[in-house]
Formats: sequence, C-alpha cells, structure tokens
Amino acid sequence: MTMVTPASPSSLSQTHDLSSSPAPATNSLPQYGFGSEYTFENLIKDNSNSFLFRVYTPKPRSPFFDLSEPFFVGQNCDDDLSYFADNIAASSTYEDAARHMEWTTRSSSPFISTSFSFVWAIWEAVRRFRANVKHDIQIAVIDATAVSGRAVTVLELLRKSTPQARHRDYWKWYRFALEAQDVLVHGSIPGTAVFASIPIMSIIDKLPSYLLQPGADDCKGIPFDRLAWDYTERKPSYRQFCQDMSNKFLRMPTELRLRDTTSGSVRLAVALLRPWFHKMVHDDFGLATSKLRELAFVIAQWPGQWWVRDHVEIWELIPLMVQTLGEEVREKQMYEVREEVKGLQNVVDDLEQLVRQYEMQIASKRGEKGISWPSKTLSTFTFPKRMTHKRSDTDTTLVGLPDVKGLGLIVREDTARPASSSPRPHSIAETVSCVCTGLLFGAFITLCIVNSQRRTLIMNLT
Repeated sequence: MTMVTPASPSSLSQTHDLSSSPAPATNSLPQYGFGSEYTFENLIKDNSNSFLFRVYTPKPRSPFFDLSEPFFVGQNCDDDLSYFADNIAASSTYEDAARHMEWTTRSSSPFISTSFSFVWAIWEAVRRFRANVKHDIQIAVIDATAVSGRAVTVLELLRKSTPQARHRDYWKWYRFALEAQDVLVHGSIPGTAVFASIPIMSIIDKLPSYLLQPGADDCKGIPFDRLAWDYTERKPSYRQFCQDMSNKFLRMPTELRLRDTTSGSVRLAVALLRPWFHKMVHDDFGLATSKLRELAFVIAQWPGQWWVRDHVEIWELIPLMVQTLGEEVREKQMYEVREEVKGLQNVVDDLEQLVRQYEMQIASKRGEKGISWPSKTLSTFTFPKRMTHKRSDTDTTLVGLPDVKGLGLIVREDTARPASSSPRPHSIAETVSCVCTGLLFGAFITLCIVNSQRRTLIMNLT
C-alpha cells in the first residue's frame, strides 16, 4: 500500500542547489524525550522534524480511494470526515489527552497517534509484529507540515493538568509520551499528507549496521534474528534499547560510523519513502531530493547527535549522495521507457507485416478462382502512425496513441469506381486487421497497467 503526495511537475533538467543544504539543526529531537522544545509548532519550524511516523495494521481500502480522502481517521470520527479543527494546541485539554491515553475510553477520542521518531516506529512495529498473529504491520511516513494546526504533542496536553486532576496512570502516560515522542493529530490525516506506507519486513535489511547483528548479511533464518536487540523480551525497555544502540555505534571504528551516517542513512531513507521518491523524482526532482535529504539527516543524527555535528563532512556527503541517486533513478526510468517503446514498435511492425502477407494470400486465391478483386491495391493501405511516448502524472506510461479514426486500416477508394456502385462489404483482410490492431492495443494497455506496478529501482547502497 503506497500513497503519493501530489506535486506540480517540474522540468526533468531541474537540479537542486546543494549550497542550500541545511547545517546541523539546533532543535533536532534527541533519541528519547523532547529536550527544551516540546510543542509541535515549534518543533516543525525548520526542516529537522518534518516527518511523522505511524505504526498500524492496514485495512482493505476501496478501489476508488482518492488521495483527498482521509487515509487515517480518529475513532470518534466518521469515515467521510470533511471538517478540520484549527489551533488544536490551544483548544485541547488534559482531559482530551487522558481520554485518548486510557484504553477503556480511547474509542471516544477524535485523535490519531503518530510519532516524531522513526526508530521508535521501527522498534514498536517489530514488537507488534511478534505479538500480532496477523503479521501485517506497516509504517506510514507522514508530512508533519501538512497537519500543522491540527496536531499537538501529548506532552503539551499532559502538562496542562493540575496535580489534583491527574489520573492514576498519569506518569505512565508521561513516560510513554517522552519515549515515543508522541503526537496527536485531530480528526483525520488525508492521503495527500502520507508519503508512503511500508511493511516492516521490507525495512529490516535496509537498517544501518548498528541496528543489526554482526554478520547479519549471512543470516538465513528469521529476518528479525538479524536485529541487534532482543525483540523477544517480554517487557522491553525502549530507553534501554536507545542506550544499547548508541553504545554499539560509538564503539564502532570511525570509518564504519561514517558509512552508517551517510550511505546507511540514505539507504534507509529511500526504503521509507519508496515508491514516493521514485515517482516524484520525475514529477518534481527538487522536491524528491530535498525530502529524501531531510529524512537522511534525521536518520544520521539518531545514534549520536554530538558526533554527527562534529563531523561536518556528513552534512556535505549526504546531499551529494542524494543528488547522484536521484539522477541515476531518473536516467534509469527514461531508459526503461525508451526500451518499452522500442519493444512495442517492433510488435506493431510485425503485425503490419502479418496483415500484408495475409492480404496478399487472399488476393492470390481470389485471382486463381477468377474472382475480380475490388479496385483497391495493397499499396493504398495506410497503417496507424508510430506511437510516441511521454510521462503521465501518475507513473511512467506510454501515451499519445492515434485517435479512434486511426485504429483500423484506412483504404483509399479508386477514382475510376462508378458513382452508382454500391459500397462493398468489409473484406476478410480488413476484419483481420481490425482484430489484430485490437489485440495490439489490448496488450499495450495491459503492459501499461503492469508497468505501474513494477517501476522500482532496487537500492543497495553500502
């Protein structure tokens, strides 16, 4: 299941100015908690916290689902929700947060839970995968700026409480809000705000090495056995997990740390944003590379912010890697389109030759039997023009087909034909021509549909 954020297409020759790459952000979130800033609007003021993540089990969607419709809906909201509340931080109360955090009253909450932390989302998805018999857990990547005005951190609402009004589980909720960097979105999250939704199983082999066991590439057992932490623990501690992974990262040689915070971060960012990145790299190259770069910076800082900030070369290498990757993806897409057009044109040429040979055989048989051939010759047959191609808004497909009048064989009448002659019925050859042409375009449409499902470039940055 994947969703794409609409964006105005730009020229394929567009490039992004690498000199505008951000310097290390001062309000990037730590591994655990919020630091000095904990309000949603302040955290998204720059590009350091522009992504939200949601762990969930997907439900079947209507085949007519539109991106403008809600992708996620609060439990106390209708599926056809059309309203959007504004200034949630000011209007929401501690009681609203308590209603959502308490599992017995959550069904009456209009909020949707999300998180600023991509690592918490991965950790939680693995925990749910082990506990969920359905084993269908996905992580949705959401544009945080798209829900501005309707989102609030749980910490903001919990801090509005008075000691007398606090629930008995108040401090348990508080610790959870810190570790998950929990954000509540009111009402719904539209499909236009969801970059992608990725199954957890497709992310495991794209994790940086500090999150995997040594020699994980040679592991042939259960994919989760490759993880560096004990995911089978009955009472796992996310805070302890953060400390263990940071210690492992800082014990690594400098060259391996540099690899994980550059190419390893870009690889995981691509896994989380695929297939949005592969589509958008054509529609808006600058937007695709900037979002991928922002997410790669977030991933790079997680294991050790101070170490990453001290190594300025990381902030120079990531933009160069993203730029190069985007150009390679775009070139491969263009090459695949040219090859598909060439293959389809060969099919057209073969069908044209087949129809001509069949027409000649029919003409020869009629001549042997003494049947007069209508005053039309093979040389007067005109076949449809060759197909051209261009990109559509939704994917790489072939368009620009001849109009309806050009679908069949066009035959020019002989000028010597008497005006009083009645129109002759369609010949067998013309019927075969129409059938062959119909089969051609049926195959062509099928190829386009299949093409939209498989246009993916396998990334394996090491």
